[in-house]
Amino acid sequence: MKITLIKQLNNSFKIAYNSDYENAKKIPLNEPIEFEFKRVRNYKFHKKFFALINLVFENQEQYINIEHLRKDLIISAGYYDLRFNIEGVEIQEAKSISFAKMDEAEFSELYNRIIDVVVKWLGIERQDIIDNIEQYF
Repeated sequence: MKITLIKQLNNSFKIAYNSDYENAKKIPLNEPIEFEFKRVRNYKFHKKFFALINLVFENQEQYINIEHLRKDLIISAGYYDLRFNIEGVEIQEAKSISFAKMDEAEFSELYNRIIDVVVKWLGIERQDIIDNIEQYF
């Protein structure tokens, strides 16, 4: 069972969304429970990531497939798994950026690393990239 909580100034927690109240009702009163702290991914930031990928795609000539570009940027930023194909050749495979696989802190780090990769690859100023993306958000 998952319930999204918000920490209050008095260090207590309240339920964040109405949809979580039904699950909260299932928790017995006066019984200790344990929860794991995990920051919820920001959907708006996720959209910002894809705006960055689109911006890069529109300002380069090497890729004709945006998904290949996205995966190569993730790999160039250092977020990949190594595996071997049938012939035993080592392959770098981009890690998933799904909400379930990557928390907000890791996603933010990936986003910043991709900007660094783009700055080096395309020779665009970091602040120019940031300013252009911020227009949409």
